[in-house]
Amino acid sequence: MPLFLPAPFLRFALALAFALVWAGGAFAQIDSVRVVGDGDVTRLTLWSNAPIEADTFLTEAASVRQVLLAVEGVDTAKTGPQQPVTLATGVAGYGWQNGFLAFTLDKPMMVSRKLELPPAGDEPRFRLVIDLAAVSSARFDHAAARAAPSIARHLASLADSPTETLATLDPAPAGRDVVLQPFTARDEYLIVIDPGHGGRDPGAVSSNGLKEKDIVLSAALTLRDMLEETERFRVRMTRSDDRFIELGDRVSLARDWDADLFISIHADAARTPDVAGASVYTISERGQRRIDRESERNNWQLDFEDEVSDEVSGILETLTIRETKSNSGLFAELLLPELAEAGPVLRNTHRKAGFYVLLAPDVPAVLLEMGFLTNPEDADRLADPEGRTKSMDAVADAITLYFDEQDQLFASN
Repeated sequence: MPLFLPAPFLRFALALAFALVWAGGAFAQIDSVRVVGDGDVTRLTLWSNAPIEADTFLTEAASVRQVLLAVEGVDTAKTGPQQPVTLATGVAGYGWQNGFLAFTLDKPMMVSRKLELPPAGDEPRFRLVIDLAAVSSARFDHAAARAAPSIARHLASLADSPTETLATLDPAPAGRDVVLQPFTARDEYLIVIDPGHGGRDPGAVSSNGLKEKDIVLSAALTLRDMLEETERFRVRMTRSDDRFIELGDRVSLARDWDADLFISIHADAARTPDVAGASVYTISERGQRRIDRESERNNWQLDFEDEVSDEVSGILETLTIRETKSNSGLFAELLLPELAEAGPVLRNTHRKAGFYVLLAPDVPAVLLEMGFLTNPEDADRLADPEGRTKSMDAVADAITLYFDEQDQLFASN
């Protein structure tokens, strides 16, 4: 029968929990599923208390494309409700269908990497990480056609063997769904903090004269101190006093310092005072189209070995830019729940834009808007040292989570 999972295209990633039962009566509880990415490069992560063994297949039916995970011991008759993924990741949703965990796509994507990670440190769970990469429709369709016999064989094998019934998918509780402890893959990471505006450029100004350049500098210095106290991170700042730095110079500094992560801190303004809450920006498609031009203008070219041909260099450059964008999105998605615990956030919290400070081709970067100086409550919160500290605590926690996960993937390779 055709595999079809209708799903709406929404705007935020949900962490979801569900249970499955292995053949022979052994239970493997999958604690959560996370989908992060931008549709060019997207990562699926599943957590469980036991190793997750799953083959992956591509399929297309009734113009609906899916990535199927064939998990041993699942009843072929079991069909669960579709769970939506509400971020523009290229994955519209997922659910159980005919014994497969099916991720429904809204664009053609293929599996580029699959990693099985064991428990590590204080993290007792097993993880299955599947990276998807955007491909052409023709390439997806060809791969799906080749996978059809394997899917049929898998279904036939399940029909001839004992299976267990799969539990219904239920949403996970709100909040952070994973706490990872690091492998020591790197002794330290370099974080570049960029307080926006400065000097002759005050940025946004509140009704009582509060200037964005002063607020973000104070917040950035607080974040610097927090990170340096961990002795895991080195921090450099594009400015540590009231001076103006050109946008291009901010990006160039991050690249010259070989930054592992770039965070530009701002406070927003709106036409009406009722708009409030923090938001996080990563680079948009339109912004990505500026990277080549600005790289040429600012000498941001990527360096590869001399023996590499121009054709291979072009491929490596494309892959580097995609990986940078994917990592920016991953950090943003880890930051969002932390910000939500620290204070109000905008409804569409993760946003895309072509801001100049996001254009580095090889440094993952986000622009954080801590709140709106045009909103009285946000302005009071940002003017209060305790309120700024709470926001920067959220950023520091997200940075730790991000590099914990990077260390885990590094060690697995």
